[in-house]
Amino acid sequence: MSRPDRSRVLKSFTRARRRRRIVLAASIAALALVAGVVVSIVVRTAPLTDDPGAFGEDLTEVMERIRLENAEVEKKHPDAHVTIVALLPMSGEVPEISMSRQTIRHGLQGIHLAQLWRNRLEQSPPYVKVLVGSNGPDDWEATFADLERRAAGERVVAVTGLGASTESTRKSVADLSERYYGMSAAVITSDEFGPFKGLARVAPLNGDQAKAVLRLARHTNPVLKAIVVKDRNRGDSYTKTLGDHFTRELEDKELEETLTFDAGAGSPGTVLGLNAERVCTSEANTVLYAGRADHLPALMAGLSRHARCADRGITVISGDDVAELTGPVKQPMWGDQAIRLFYTALAHSQGVTQPGGPVIDDMKKRFGDESPTAYRALYPKESLDDGMAIVHHDAMYLAIRAVEKFAGELPTARDIASVLTSGTLTLAGASGPFTIGDGGDPVGKNIPVLQLGPDGSATFYRWADPASASSVPRPGA
Repeated sequence: MSRPDRSRVLKSFTRARRRRRIVLAASIAALALVAGVVVSIVVRTAPLTDDPGAFGEDLTEVMERIRLENAEVEKKHPDAHVTIVALLPMSGEVPEISMSRQTIRHGLQGIHLAQLWRNRLEQSPPYVKVLVGSNGPDDWEATFADLERRAAGERVVAVTGLGASTESTRKSVADLSERYYGMSAAVITSDEFGPFKGLARVAPLNGDQAKAVLRLARHTNPVLKAIVVKDRNRGDSYTKTLGDHFTRELEDKELEETLTFDAGAGSPGTVLGLNAERVCTSEANTVLYAGRADHLPALMAGLSRHARCADRGITVISGDDVAELTGPVKQPMWGDQAIRLFYTALAHSQGVTQPGGPVIDDMKKRFGDESPTAYRALYPKESLDDGMAIVHHDAMYLAIRAVEKFAGELPTARDIASVLTSGTLTLAGASGPFTIGDGGDPVGKNIPVLQLGPDGSATFYRWADPASASSVPRPGA
């Protein structure tokens, strides 16, 4: 065998072995999630890439679409395009990264949808390439080093996605901010992420979600008697700030008591079961849950086992992380449907599929019409109910709108960072219209309130405006 032949064989063997490792890792992760155990995703790849097989078999389709669109941009517009990097936590313990593989897949689909529609517009450049990287807790250093090496050659102008409000996300945002990268985050809702230079967010902050939740709670139970159940882990910025806002927004006469659990303990479900008993023996009519979604079914199941809670029709209300529980389940997450679970979502399918509402018709076309570039045509088997494709689309769309402000010129990453946090951007997004205020936080954004069923189905309840006391009408209004 000649040396070139041996080289080709070795490369082919290496690629096949890597694919087998990726598929095995993804399969193990899926099985472990079904079994309800903590799992560490171990996919490893080149830090920034559009390789279809880079991050596991479940992401192959969307990565292939990104690769094909990038190739088209390079072919037709070699000197008139920029690159936006999509960072999501592709590896790490699921409770630590707080994003399921479905969330990551839907997020990439939404990012690609925004890329596709921008590049099909008949207008001036720059056109947009997308490279994908992992900012999981074990990946960020390698990803950032690769970003620094390739930023100039790839004309990287912004970063989108970025993950949930976790410590690994905070580290990656801090590093990007120090180097003046523009960042358009999809699901970072913690109020503690505000000070970072260059960071803009499309998701309503936990403070706004808590206000919307309390308006809903007071509408559902005019004589509100609430128990706050919150995670003691102060290292999780999402649960910490949501719980703090719950207790801050409640009046003294409305707060029955505060109960806690430790998500990092060996069996937090046991403590949540005890919390449920305490709720059911109290006079409370509402539970405000400030924890991650993966532990919430234990609380719901505990509440549904007690006749006193079922008889009172206890209402449980939480934040946007509950979207992680949407989707078909093998058996109901709790037993008694008299116990209702509401949550504030970042976006929902009804916003882009139903007549009326705050989402403009042109944006609805991107998701629901019959064109070959609409979401429904590209991903006919996927659900929009968790809102992740919608909100990641809007984060990418926001970055693109910032790029478009330069009217055909090729801006730098620092240029985009400045525009994103300048208070000058208004977006008619798929999650509704809003303005990015000075500093990068969303202003004036309506929040969808959904009801989650024991079977994982999410039903749209209504739009809520945290600034308006009259924003929660009667059900069905």
